Amino acid sequence: MDLVTLVTACALAVDPKLMHALVWHQSGGEPWAISVQGDPNPRIYSSMDLAIREARTESRAVLRVGLAGLSTPPSKVAAPVLLPCRNVAMAAAQIAKHASRCKTHPRLKADPTFCAVAVYRGSWERPDVKFATDVATSVAKGDAPNFDMPRGTSTEIFDTAGDAQPDAETPIVDITAAFAERVRGWSSALFPPKSKPPTSELQSSSTTLPSAPETPSTRAPAAFPSESNAQDRELFVRRPGSER
Repeated sequence: MDLVTLVTACALAVDPKLMHALVWHQSGGEPWAISVQGDPNPRIYSSMDLAIREARTESRAVLRVGLAGLSTPPSKVAAPVLLPCRNVAMAAAQIAKHASRCKTHPRLKADPTFCAVAVYRGSWERPDVKFATDVATSVAKGDAPNFDMPRGTSTEIFDTAGDAQPDAETPIVDITAAFAERVRGWSSALFPPKSKPPTSELQSSSTTLPSAPETPSTRAPAAFPSESNAQDRELFVRRPGSER
């Protein structure tokens, strides 16, 4: 699973090229990234569990977590806001909502998308115009790189666990459910259910064949996918070339 494929599948509310550039400038494409206000670069962790544990010890009021840098209080950092697809989907939903409101912004209404990215990364009172400019430049140049996601993230990107509300001031709509519904639609189209025989045939069969007693299934229960045993690494792991 590469970054562009993931973003395209999950950023249903925003242009995937925009979200790809935003992810690159926010986290460098690292799914377990935690950005702390005042730090020049995000902290990169080797696993989601480690990122959650470390984030919850942080004293700062708000962190930016995951691929798209969702604004989240340290006590609320958990799997639902870090899982890559959900993280990108929720960020895209926030940006789409901001864009609607940005149409009336006194200074940034000329470009609602630019305004939405600036507000997403900053606030309505102090939009991050520099970050939005960097993202817009990358979209125009197409210079955000693509690469394979770290091993262990691809099996979790379509997770549809319970919603989280990382930003109390901006409720987030989880649109991964819409993606799951779309997948179910594709499955139904590809594999339509078999038609049932007429009722008369069923009644005829029931009169000629005695009903057999139901026997318990001998099939073993499906095993949950095992987590990969990642090698111990340093607390902060930086990918070569991610420094900007």
